[in-house]
Amino acid sequence: MENPTYTAPSQQTTALSKLNGYQTNLLLRFQNIIELATVFLIQSFSTSPRSNPLTCLVLQEQNQDLTMVATQAHQIQVHTASMIKTVEDLLTLTRALKEAWLFGQMGEDGENTSGVSPDKKDKDNFDEDAEFVIDWLKSKIREGTVVDEKPTA
Repeated sequence: MENPTYTAPSQQTTALSKLNGYQTNLLLRFQNIIELATVFLIQSFSTSPRSNPLTCLVLQEQNQDLTMVATQAHQIQVHTASMIKTVEDLLTLTRALKEAWLFGQMGEDGENTSGVSPDKKDKDNFDEDAEFVIDWLKSKIREGTVVDEKPTA
């Protein structure tokens, strides 16, 4: 899955659809893992219904084809890796949404709170900060308080 980012309020529906997709993927992968595990147990218990289930399980493990066991183990590993990747993508999406909300790119209801696009707003703040630093440096130079001192160690 791609690295989701949230940059505009028009992507709110995209973020929600990604969230739903991640949720569906997690549920399906978990269901597949459970099915793979239960198929093995059902096969084990069905071979000898009157015997002790633990003994039956051990006997079935010894008699079961190693290729089938390896295939099931590999499928479980693939589903687990996919779940981990999906959770990482989900965390990335929630982080992007939190950042957008914290930096004022969206309000509590997910809409843009300012009429200015975030890029223009950031550029204006950067220009204001740069002007402040320039004015401050000019005043320090006029006062003569800007000195190139080397620290004494």
